[in-house]
Amino acid sequence: MKLFSEKIKYGLAALFELAKNYTKGPIKIENIAISQNIPQNYLEHLLIKLKNADLVDSVRGIKGGYQLKRSADSITVLDLLIGLEGKISTFDRFGTSEVLRDYWKGIEDKFSELFYTTLEDLINEENKIHNRLFFQI
Repeated sequence: MKLFSEKIKYGLAALFELAKNYTKGPIKIENIAISQNIPQNYLEHLLIKLKNADLVDSVRGIKGGYQLKRSADSITVLDLLIGLEGKISTFDRFGTSEVLRDYWKGIEDKFSELFYTTLEDLINEENKIHNRLFFQI
C-alpha cells in the first residue's frame, strides 16, 4: 500500500532543490527538473500547486524562475503534504463512538508529527552525508 503519490515525492524534491539554492535567487524550472530528475512538464504543474499553497513564488523575466516563499527552516514536509493533498485524516470519524473518534484523532496527530521535519533539516542531513563520503575518500 502506497501512502503517498508521485506528486508528494516530486513536490518535496522541488522544494528541496529550491531550499538548497535559497540564497541564490530564483531557479529556472529546467534546472530544478534536471537537478532532481523530475519530468519538466509535471514539474510545471506542481510548481503552480506549490505557489497556490503559498510555499513558492514565481519571478518573471530573464532572471526569473521559482524560489521559496519562506526560509527553509520555516517550511516543513507537513506544509507540503497539506499544500498538495490537504489536511491529513484517516477518514470521516462521524458516527463512530467517542473512544474510536479519539483513537483515530490520536493516530492522525502522531502521523502528522512524523512530518515536522523542515527543509533545512533535510539540507543538514544531506551535508552530513556528503561530509562522511568526502571524509572516507
